[in-house]
Amino acid sequence: MTTENKLNICISCNRDENTIPLVAITYAEQQTWICTQCLPMLIHEPQRLEAKFRSLKIDNPPERKIN
Repeated sequence: MTTENKLNICISCNRDENTIPLVAITYAEQQTWICTQCLPMLIHEPQRLEAKFRSLKIDNPPERKIN
């Protein structure tokens, strides 16, 4: 039996944790990751990531809007 290691990836640029440092973030009670290079975009232009956050697999998402 083989064990498959799943790497965490940045929600914005899809680079993995072996390539760039990642920071854990939570949205709608679901954890995801963002890299240190994309973090300024999340802070200053969160609307650019809204669609990616909306596409997270959430069973019962709360009605929230990123401003």
